Amino acid sequence: MRLLAALLFSISLGQAADDRASVRDARAALDRGDLASAEQELAGLQAHPGDAEAVAILFQLGMAFAKAGQFAKAETCLTRALAANPANFKLLYNAGVAASYAGHPERASEMLETALRQQPRNVDVLYSLAYVDQPLKRWEHAVKLLAQASKLAPQRADIQKLLAISTTELRAYEDAATAWDRYLKLEPNDHLARRERGAAAVRLGQFAQGIADLEWFLARHPDDPAGHYELALAQSEIDPAKGLIHLDRAIELKPDLVAARSARGSLYYRQGRPEAALADLEFAAGLQPDDPLILDRLGQVYLALDRPADALRVLRKAAGLSPGDSRTQLHFARALADAGQEAESKAVMDRFRQLGPANNRVPAGLVEYLSLTPEQRLADYRARVEKAVRDTPSDAAAQLRYLKLLLDDGKPDRAAAVARRIAALKPDASVLADAGHALLEAHQYPLAIEMLEQAGRSAEVELDLAIAIFHTAGAAQGLRQMDRVPESGRTGDYFLARAQMLDAAGRFEDAVPALDQALQAAPKRPDLYRQAVFFLTTHDRAAEALRLLDRAARVLPQNPEILLMKAATLEIARHPGDTDGLLRDIQNRWPEWYPVWVARGAILAARKRSEEARHAMETAVTLGAHSPANQPPDLNALLARPLREW
Repeated sequence: MRLLAALLFSISLGQAADDRASVRDARAALDRGDLASAEQELAGLQAHPGDAEAVAILFQLGMAFAKAGQFAKAETCLTRALAANPANFKLLYNAGVAASYAGHPERASEMLETALRQQPRNVDVLYSLAYVDQPLKRWEHAVKLLAQASKLAPQRADIQKLLAISTTELRAYEDAATAWDRYLKLEPNDHLARRERGAAAVRLGQFAQGIADLEWFLARHPDDPAGHYELALAQSEIDPAKGLIHLDRAIELKPDLVAARSARGSLYYRQGRPEAALADLEFAAGLQPDDPLILDRLGQVYLALDRPADALRVLRKAAGLSPGDSRTQLHFARALADAGQEAESKAVMDRFRQLGPANNRVPAGLVEYLSLTPEQRLADYRARVEKAVRDTPSDAAAQLRYLKLLLDDGKPDRAAAVARRIAALKPDASVLADAGHALLEAHQYPLAIEMLEQAGRSAEVELDLAIAIFHTAGAAQGLRQMDRVPESGRTGDYFLARAQMLDAAGRFEDAVPALDQALQAAPKRPDLYRQAVFFLTTHDRAAEALRLLDRAARVLPQNPEILLMKAATLEIARHPGDTDGLLRDIQNRWPEWYPVWVARGAILAARKRSEEARHAMETAVTLGAHSPANQPPDLNALLARPLREW
């Protein structure tokens, strides 16, 4: 044994010496600008916590790759450095930016979110995270970040520009126009910004102002198809003939400009020329087959050309893609009526009446609202809900929002009074079902049953009712109610609830197949796997849980939560070597992800290595975890609770 220990010690010393040599040679290569040689020297290097020299050279190489425009390599180097020092703000920020430019917005977002938790008023992080939101189409999140950044750095033109772009995507055109105004004061020579300000003005109905900006732009850029398209939209409202000239020019310059094709088809239709409109709209729909506005316009043209089957086909798709657009629902209802489908037409007309008038833009003030803190937004929302309840006590929807606020505040007695007030108003079944579900989620089971029994008999209501009955009358009664859920409503949640009821009834062997059915019904839901694994491990079935997680990893190969559940389950099954190896792999791939540090703390605590466990939990808290650093959870608690709660 002593000989073996000495051998292992000498190997570790040799590895350390090799690492030092690699770092030294990499630094020399970096100094002479030879990035390829530096990368090769560091290929086998495993940086460890506290290894400041290795982390520094990986950081320097990553930044050199970024400067050279090799962002994928920059991301790799910086992420390797981050694995050894996951709470380092500088590494988090730069690795996030590199991932963004490397075309990995999800990874960039994860790292930048972690950096923002450390420095919530850092303008560069706020801007970079909003920039990452663009490819992810998270426009409202971007506006929230940029509103904060704008207050902190009002003279930064890049913030105003991205804010204008993001608010335009949200159709908050008044906020967009204001942001373009601020940007142009800072960057008056940006011609494209002048064009975009004009486009925002047109969408606000400020045609004179919009036309002035767009004509100024086209005088300097006469071959810009987007400029001609935007000017056509403005001119079409005043002089359709002039608008058509600019649409023709836009399409001549860019034949596949879908927006211009769709606009010209719409203009032809408004002029009573559906035959001319058809070619443009079919062309546009061919390029963007899932655009509900184009499909809606095409459906109207088909109706005008007495092609009801084609109209019904495209309008049904448009209505499905845009269920909240009242005009599309109206056109769909008309097509159904023309086709003799009176019952469905009536249902769609009812939906149209509930939606009310169409509104294609967001009122001014979105940026100001999103700049508020979460506490301020909640207070604003609460004040508006309470005012609505006072002013219009017969408004069941307002009462429902008030009920949810009271439940969130932990005030069940007041919530019960509001729930009974809602029932007395005899609202739509959907309101009663929503109220019943909210009460169920708040564990107010008897009252949930009262509301749900009045809410009709949809699959969702039957399932909620079964769960509430299970918690009040026991598993046998709950299972009887579960049998009333129609086959079409037997989702993953249904089978999971059934498994829990069977287990509570002492029928564990019957519960396992139900659990498998839950995962077959929803194979890509990590929360179902988590609940299934907790269910199995609490019944000493860790081997089955591991097989289940292997299956999950094949279905969701890029999901770190699945791998982390497997690490915790391996530890429960007493495979510490496999646990440590998997945790190391997770930390190398997602070093800034705090749940892996929570798990490491829990596992080290279970092994009675309290000092190391405390260090892991301190790292987790620095990265954003909420559990106290000196109280790592046990392994069963780790599997029982969603990791985002720690």
